Amino acid sequence: MKNRFKETCGWLFFPMVRGAERRLPVRGLYRIVRPYGFVRAAFRGIPASVPLPACLGAAKSVRAIRQWRGNAYLHHLLEYFPERLVETKWMDRCHFEGLDRLLQARRGGRPVVLAFCHFGPFFLLRFWLRAAGVPVATLVGEKSVSRSGVRRRGDQLSPFPEVPTAFHMNQLRAANEFLAAGNSLLLAIDSLPVKQINVPVGGGWTFQMATGAVRLAMHHRAELIPCSIIDEGGWRFHIELGRPVPAACLAAKADWVRAGEHLLDELLSRFQDHPRQCSNQLIKCFQPAPPVVPMKNHPDELLDSHQFTTR
Repeated sequence: MKNRFKETCGWLFFPMVRGAERRLPVRGLYRIVRPYGFVRAAFRGIPASVPLPACLGAAKSVRAIRQWRGNAYLHHLLEYFPERLVETKWMDRCHFEGLDRLLQARRGGRPVVLAFCHFGPFFLLRFWLRAAGVPVATLVGEKSVSRSGVRRRGDQLSPFPEVPTAFHMNQLRAANEFLAAGNSLLLAIDSLPVKQINVPVGGGWTFQMATGAVRLAMHHRAELIPCSIIDEGGWRFHIELGRPVPAACLAAKADWVRAGEHLLDELLSRFQDHPRQCSNQLIKCFQPAPPVVPMKNHPDELLDSHQFTTR
């Protein structure tokens, strides 16, 4: 009953937001809907303060978490009119850095795996990249039936309607075919629980990184590019595509940690600069490094520094 009520409200809200967006400048629309986000955040109750690992900074305060929730509700409204993001009034509010790296790979006909974390309004990445002219899709960690009808309708309105915007866990074969055809696929590297590698962070911490993005890039000989989005406030965003993982790191399974270190090196400074935009899911991936157990093997039999574990 609760889900049905939310779905009904969504369908009523959908045309109202789309109509207001066409009639108002971005700042005017933001002023109108801003109370909606923070009222919804307040109805979720008082959040608990979330401790951050030392490599990211101090704890996230209750106020910071509530503000993040309110902003997230506002950002989700952009999914109601994704085809409008190509308009100048919207594109002027999103700054891209490193987009040429993705475009160059596409011009060469290479598939691309875009590795991201649950950081900032990550769910908007595919919509902004499509607005910039790249028909990307996202591998979503849920079944297709779990996505609301309102959001599925928004997906259909996105630029490049002939190209799926998302693949779900019950559509893995289709996602592989999509990538094999030379397309670009967004994939989270902080998904739990899946096969993981422990990537050293420093200061006594490791990052439990999902291996899916690395494995797909290896299998399809794809470019593996780290990708992040930062909320700069007031519906302004910064999207960065970092340096691609060197091909040598994708040549063999033994180099997975090297690939993971490259991805984390590109993304970690963003997390440290904006710790309030780190989701709880991302925070849980940072774990104290396990104690080093001296190995009793002969020195010639010791593994190199890229030893890793999977689970």
